[in-house]
Amino acid sequence: MDSKDELKQPLLSGETESIESLTNNSIAGVVINSSDETIKVKAEIALKVYKRRWYVLLMFSLYCFTQNAVWNTWGPISSSSKEAFSWSDATIAWLNNWGPVAYVVCGLFFPWLLQVKGLRWAVVPSMFCVFIGTVCRVITSDENSATILIHIGQFLNGIAGPVGMGGMPTLSAIWFPANERITATAIGTSISVLGSALPFVLGPFLVSDGPPNLNVTTTAAPMSTSVSSASHLILSTMEPGNVTAARIQRERDEIMKYMYYSCGFAGLIFLIILIYFPAKPPHPPCLSASVEREKYWSGLWSLRSKKYFVLLAVIYGVSLGVINCWASVLNVNLSAFSFTHVDEDQAGWIGFYATLGSFAGSLLIGRFASLFARQMKLFILVMFLLSAGCFTVFALVLVQVIPSSYAILYISVIGGNTLVNSAVPLIYELGCELAYPTSEGAANGFLTYLNNVGGLIFLAVFLIPNVGTMWMNWTAIGSIVVCLPMILALKGRFNRLEVDESVSVQKYVEQAVDSPPPYGIQSS
Repeated sequence: MDSKDELKQPLLSGETESIESLTNNSIAGVVINSSDETIKVKAEIALKVYKRRWYVLLMFSLYCFTQNAVWNTWGPISSSSKEAFSWSDATIAWLNNWGPVAYVVCGLFFPWLLQVKGLRWAVVPSMFCVFIGTVCRVITSDENSATILIHIGQFLNGIAGPVGMGGMPTLSAIWFPANERITATAIGTSISVLGSALPFVLGPFLVSDGPPNLNVTTTAAPMSTSVSSASHLILSTMEPGNVTAARIQRERDEIMKYMYYSCGFAGLIFLIILIYFPAKPPHPPCLSASVEREKYWSGLWSLRSKKYFVLLAVIYGVSLGVINCWASVLNVNLSAFSFTHVDEDQAGWIGFYATLGSFAGSLLIGRFASLFARQMKLFILVMFLLSAGCFTVFALVLVQVIPSSYAILYISVIGGNTLVNSAVPLIYELGCELAYPTSEGAANGFLTYLNNVGGLIFLAVFLIPNVGTMWMNWTAIGSIVVCLPMILALKGRFNRLEVDESVSVQKYVEQAVDSPPPYGIQSS
């Protein structure tokens, strides 16, 4: 078929669409060598870039946005929720921990579904789980029944996590040309991050602050997480019973209104995705997208021999697994330090701006790194180093080594969270390069699996009686600092990018990350 005929060919039955670029006969004789076998990419491959890729990216990003928003519901309104449903800090932590738990349970199945069946068959069931999870949360406001159903809803939402966290690089590889992949991943990751940011503002806006903080004017030493329970007990002896009951009922009504809004939005996104969300474009956008990947399970197993990919996965799991869960319980953290004078609403704004910074940072770094794709290791190292400094300042404020002020709290939390999360799209893309020709789904499924294991362990510490909250901050610092030497030790080559650039992997040695002998391509 000549190029004119291909331009006229409909993409779906009864549909035509303009095509932004077309390269026929784009490659001849590209060969990827290994010690085991040689893979030849067929000549005369039609490469097409479709405008609909932006719709697919937007809808996938909104799915991730919704999943993150539902996951981060309870931390920003922890004070009100604890009084309304007689919860503890451990309950709030476990509502967030259902995300990592669900991921550990089914985190390797959904990447398999993504690779074998394609984007549509992975995204539609995942978004359905998010929607049903939000439905569970609106059934009743009865204390005992609501608590059980909310836990179930959070678990169902967590089931959608594997595709949401690990699917973005797969989408970028399937729909976008090589020069747009990092940017597409950064855009999708940034919109996803906004889902975590929204509850920090929307939650306190829709739900009252909860019981008054009896210790707000004190300068006492940092308190344990049991202080809020003690405050509620004191309040019950100071307030008339009808005042407390009326406030609890108001809090439950406001929380239910919040749940209805979340459910409605999740239902809308699910409906749109159900109506139209294509699995892949008719023609690949770049050469590497046309190369057949290893079978999922054999590819996943082959990752064990790619030591630098495994090292990158450990870096991502330890650092971001801790930091993201740390941010989700920021209100619990700050409420234990009354001398900071930070209430639920202010903690929400700190969390919001920190996550908004991650959104902007991911876009900026992702776009800038697209121009210097082979320098990703340097970008990651610098951002981790600066982030560790910010979190150290925050911890020193809480132990009163540095005087407390709103400015320092805002800058340290926003700076630390922005810097480390801005590295996420780079870690995803570097992971795909180091793992290639193992599929993007398998590679990022493994990355995000370790990320959730790290988050699960972090939030499970709240089960220890009277554990307090200061450990959270030292752990956050340690999780980044311990990764710095591992980042320095990273080596590898950009195998996927070299295919797209038609560069022989036997001739080109990557500069920013020193190269060991080429990874072998495992047979499937």
